[in-house]
Amino acid sequence: MREVMVVARREIQQILRSKNLLISAVAFVVVFGAISTPAVIIAADNPAVILDQLGFYLVLTLGIFCGYIFSGQAFLREKTEGVIETLLCSPLSLRQIWLGKVTGVTIPAYVMALATAVIIAAGSSAILERTIIYSPQVIVHILIVIPAFIAAASGLIGFAQLLLGMRENQILNFGIIMGLIFVISFTREVIGPTVEITWPVLLGTLLVAGALLALIFWLVRFLDRERIVTTLPE
Repeated sequence: MREVMVVARREIQQILRSKNLLISAVAFVVVFGAISTPAVIIAADNPAVILDQLGFYLVLTLGIFCGYIFSGQAFLREKTEGVIETLLCSPLSLRQIWLGKVTGVTIPAYVMALATAVIIAAGSSAILERTIIYSPQVIVHILIVIPAFIAAASGLIGFAQLLLGMRENQILNFGIIMGLIFVISFTREVIGPTVEITWPVLLGTLLVAGALLALIFWLVRFLDRERIVTTLPE
């Protein structure tokens, strides 16, 4: 585990050094967090329900998207610049390298998701001039389910970026993130924008996140150092 955290710290440091990347992520979170506040205000008769909906769907979507942005730094850019070869020559296993990178991407992306949740709740409370907070089940969702989904999405993107060549990556990565966001949006439309987030719904999403993580962790076994090297740009 120590080796994994060494890789994770390295990835976090690289992300923090990339000012353009950070500015883009922060701007994305602030803008979407701010423009979501009116939705709570409009539903002044029952703002807590709308707040829960935003905490459940929007915070998750933005967290996954930030994970997608940071994954480009952790996986694809290192392949483009050939930096990944240094890690491949280390005694770390491919699973440790992958897990360390995913951890290093998930942590800052999750911080962005938490910031979104705070902006929405604080902004809505300030405008309504009364405190409204997320329900206990949505708080659990934000604390446990969202980081699990961010890790699953980042892990899948990272797996694809290590496995495939540069051209295939550009197409597939966009397809993965858009597919995940579509599933989240479609689920929201099916359930309905005013349906209360219940504990069974929370349990279902947690099981889905756990299943995705287990599947992707299993897929990593198919990564091969030689194949990764052959997919590096010349």
